[in-house]
Amino acid sequence: MLSVFKHMISKRNVLIILLSVMVFNTYGKMNSFSDNKKLTWIKAIYPDHYKIQFAGGIGFVSGGLGYDFFKERVDITYFYGYVPEWYSKEDLHSVSLQLSGKPFRIELNNKLEYYPLNIGIFLHHTFGSEYYITLPDHYPEDYYWWSPGRTGGLFLEGQLNYQFKEPDHVFSEIGFYYRIVTRGVYLTSKISNTSIPIEDIFSLGLGIVIYY
Repeated sequence: MLSVFKHMISKRNVLIILLSVMVFNTYGKMNSFSDNKKLTWIKAIYPDHYKIQFAGGIGFVSGGLGYDFFKERVDITYFYGYVPEWYSKEDLHSVSLQLSGKPFRIELNNKLEYYPLNIGIFLHHTFGSEYYITLPDHYPEDYYWWSPGRTGGLFLEGQLNYQFKEPDHVFSEIGFYYRIVTRGVYLTSKISNTSIPIEDIFSLGLGIVIYY
């Protein structure tokens, strides 16, 4: 089933879907559904933000959409990640669900704000025959205690946001972020084997987030 689903997903199709949602969202904002009470529920399901990320443990490049809560202090984002064949043995497709908390906010001026220490967790699933969830029959029982196809991890992040004060602007904010990422299996391996270099258990990600 996973192999079939993998072939159904292509980077072109997923990018088209993400771009279509962004265009639909922008169109809705520009044409304001507030005048039609019957369509206000559509506004409620619009994503609050979109993210584009390079590296960071969820793909060579990834795109996501999500929702903000508590005045952007908490966000949930669903990512699609892609690793091209020239960077890996084969094209890899994955999805991630991420939860971020932003406990600290520094207002630099009336348009710039900085979040110095965002904290997040994520669940990541990679599609492919080598990235299984249940152990294949040719492995002894309990050969691996973890699943290559589905892993979880943590990240620390810094984010700088620029606010658009113009009321007719399509976007309300744009942000740039950097993050340091690790997986639970990496941390466990480091604890059990201290000779593993610290740089082997962490990766760096860079991204852009657009708020509506």
